[in-house]
Amino acid sequence: MPDDKQTMLLLPDPLRVTPDDPQLKRLIEAERVRMLFGAALPVELVSSVFSVALAALIGAQVGWRRAVIWAVVCLCVTGVRLCIYRAYLRSQHRAHPHWLGKMMLMSGLLGGTWGLGSAWLLPVNDLNVSAVIVGSLIGASAICTFALQADPRPNRILNISMLMPSAVMLFTRQDAYGLFGGCGLLTLMGIMLLEGERSARRITELLWLRFTTDRIAQERAEALKLAQRHSAVKDQFLATMSHEMRTPLHGILGLARLVGQKLPPRPGVLNESREHLALIERSGEHLLGIISDVLDFSRIEAGKLQIDQAPFDLHAVVDDVLSLLAVTAAEKGLPLTRDVQLPSPCMVFGDAARLRQVLHNLVGNAIKFTDLGHVRVTVQRHHCDDDGPDSACAKRVVFRVEDTGIGISPDQQTMVFDAFHQADGSFVRRHRGTGLGLTISREIARAMNGDILCESTAGQGSVFTLNVPLPRVTNSEPTRFLATRPSPLMSELGFSGHVLLAEDNPVNALVAQAILTKLGLQVTHVEDGQQALAALSAPHHGIDLVLMDCQMPVLDGIEATRRLRCMEQEQGRPSLPVIALTANVMSQDRDRCRAAGMDDHLAKPFTQEDLSAMLKAHLHTERQPSVTA
Repeated sequence: MPDDKQTMLLLPDPLRVTPDDPQLKRLIEAERVRMLFGAALPVELVSSVFSVALAALIGAQVGWRRAVIWAVVCLCVTGVRLCIYRAYLRSQHRAHPHWLGKMMLMSGLLGGTWGLGSAWLLPVNDLNVSAVIVGSLIGASAICTFALQADPRPNRILNISMLMPSAVMLFTRQDAYGLFGGCGLLTLMGIMLLEGERSARRITELLWLRFTTDRIAQERAEALKLAQRHSAVKDQFLATMSHEMRTPLHGILGLARLVGQKLPPRPGVLNESREHLALIERSGEHLLGIISDVLDFSRIEAGKLQIDQAPFDLHAVVDDVLSLLAVTAAEKGLPLTRDVQLPSPCMVFGDAARLRQVLHNLVGNAIKFTDLGHVRVTVQRHHCDDDGPDSACAKRVVFRVEDTGIGISPDQQTMVFDAFHQADGSFVRRHRGTGLGLTISREIARAMNGDILCESTAGQGSVFTLNVPLPRVTNSEPTRFLATRPSPLMSELGFSGHVLLAEDNPVNALVAQAILTKLGLQVTHVEDGQQALAALSAPHHGIDLVLMDCQMPVLDGIEATRRLRCMEQEQGRPSLPVIALTANVMSQDRDRCRAAGMDDHLAKPFTQEDLSAMLKAHLHTERQPSVTA
């Protein structure tokens, strides 16, 4: 019998699935009947052969006429049982309860034929023949009990009808032999009935466990499919909402920057307008940061956070982050001091963009939660006592961000890296934010095989320490410059050439056209991929680069680029640079752009500096601006 603890582990919630569960009961009953009928054919064959052999063996002693009649009756009963067995095999409703009744009828026919026939044939005064007949009954009873162990009811009918008549006949001898033989048959019948009950109970338990486990496995598979569907829906929802929010946000930020650049720096209403536009731009960038945090958090939850490995200038990244945030600190009257103990340049291997994101979060948080005092950032190689320059210890860089802000209480320090948590976690919080920055930063650090630690005292300040491996780039290793934040000088670069802009959003098209025109480029604007292909199909279209939005009516940018590449290959043209301009920023979106034949991917909202850097990399008709006194 199965162990009770294992049974409890395998069985589902008893409140949901109980022994009275009608569905499981039907499954178990149907499987019992299947097992009973599965053993019917060999039993029929054995009983037929055995009845003929027994009739031939005892025919001379009991009379051939009686022996032949009994054998013929046995064969007829076998024929009836085989007809019922064949009907079961052909039935489309084998789970119907009436098949158990038919099996009980078959058992009664077989047991009655053997039991009554044996009693009829049994020569009470001939012990030798009686012993042969009783021995045959015992063998038939054992075989049938084994074949009918799936259910006790057919077994009960068969054994009683098979053994009881001969036991009664033996008792009629009224001597010791008859008493011994009759008691022996009754005892055997009791044992067979008891064993049939125990076997049926064991089989029922095993069937219960089997069907319960199958149900649990099915429910788990369905739950997994449901979770996968939910995950896909969530990913699609995030991608769609990111696109739908980034698209108008790109227009808002772009127009605010364009209008701000055109307003002259004069006092009065114009100066106030410039300040209001600056507030619009900062609010839009804050909203963009929230959108990016939510997307990063969803990637972390899905296990899709990717860390790239490429050479970059660590000193330049640190300097860029601190220079950018120094403006924010100055607005609050906070000194942002730095102690960067690194050579310049300091070429290392790692993910520059992710490192920038983590440093921006840590230093930005320090500034946000500090009103008085200072913020200090220290960057240095990990101190190693006995390890060489190529050891794992020496490859690590420590970033220490110290502030004199509000600090964190000990009970809050254990939750400071939890999602959507802030130390002042009331509904009306003084410090805005999603509460995802530290969560994302720690997950990024751990994905880079590092970590972030927090030390803090409430009312005195905090120290966040980022420790990540950033191996040095040796002279023997191929290096390439990985651009950090575009230099302000890049926005002053002039370009020459003709750009095809495929953009269906009129506001975003206006912003892109204004930037491209300011950079000295000729622009042709189309509103969908089909118009873009028509413009590029001309033999001498004069287009030097294509800026292609991905989601457009009539024909989207992905399919338009795919058709453009096929057309170029068929006509033997050189590949025209195609850059995706899209609010889709998921990794699979970048992969789709690459697979379609696009050369690069520029996510919305982008700045003039971002677009200038992209043009500098792909537009080969670049010219440097003339220097005027």
